[in-house]
Amino acid sequence: MMKNFKIYLLLIWIILILGGLAFVFYYTHAETVSITATVEGCGNEVIEGSEQCDGANLNSQTCVSRGFISGTLTCNSNCVFNTSACASGGGGGGGGGGGGSYIPVPTETRVIIKGIAYPEAEITFLSDGKVLANKKADLLANFNFEITDITSGVYTFSLWALDKGGRKSITFSFTTNVANNMTTTVSGVFLPPTIELSKTRLQKGEDLNIYGQTAPESEIEISVESLEPIIKKTTAEKTGDWEHSLSTETLEDSSHTVRAKAVSSAGSLSSYSKVLSFYIGEGVPEAICPDADLNGDKKVNLVDFSILLYWWGMSNTCADQNRDGKVNLPDFSITMYYWTG
Repeated sequence: MMKNFKIYLLLIWIILILGGLAFVFYYTHAETVSITATVEGCGNEVIEGSEQCDGANLNSQTCVSRGFISGTLTCNSNCVFNTSACASGGGGGGGGGGGGSYIPVPTETRVIIKGIAYPEAEITFLSDGKVLANKKADLLANFNFEITDITSGVYTFSLWALDKGGRKSITFSFTTNVANNMTTTVSGVFLPPTIELSKTRLQKGEDLNIYGQTAPESEIEISVESLEPIIKKTTAEKTGDWEHSLSTETLEDSSHTVRAKAVSSAGSLSSYSKVLSFYIGEGVPEAICPDADLNGDKKVNLVDFSILLYWWGMSNTCADQNRDGKVNLPDFSITMYYWTG
């Protein structure tokens, strides 16, 4: 009985810590990313998509321009022209003019996702974890993906990209409501830059090349997590390639982590890239519990996360994935990157 009680207490403790970590992680790592979702529809007096008109906005059309000889053109509530008050030509006593009818314009439920990645990057689009399609960005890194085989509801869409060097971005996700018979447009998506290191083990004083891809001519901000955090900046070329040579002269002999984010030439801000680790000094130890597999079962899941929580704020050679002497948020980030579930 006492054993079960201890297990219950441990589970409650894990849940409380997990909630606290989620709160801390969000408020210390959240980035403002501009994403806008709009639903194109009638009622705003703006002609969008397949609309012929919208309210008083007739798009400069009249009965005459629509093929009638006179009359008053109006707009129906479904944003197609009402020509019932337009007069058509033709004889016949009694006059009065023919009542022209309108042909309803078919509508459909669809989603359009727009944004920027890397020039000619191969982008994978997912809906609620299921792969929808792969599509390439253009030479300027722009992409435009349309989903038509969809019903109304709340969806979580995700996308990630492979750059020309075969480097994979982190998965970018967002949730939005899809309205029936409307076009939901999500724009402002900016995938985080890809990142790679020339070495992971260096002697003090060696230069470390940090490089990857992003949108052309974007500004890259590189963050090196050490005893004293370091921020470096560089600018991507027109090809989207970026690179920075980091001197390790002022870095202490220890493990360090690095990540990057980008600001496009149009001012869009990406979130951070994945976190990479490197080590400076003599006698670099072999990897202990590599790739966040803390219990050695070839998976990274809740068991490994529980181990990470147990050692939180303390020193442990296994849970301390970035080897900075303490189990903390960088180790949590590395665990999330290798997560298999």
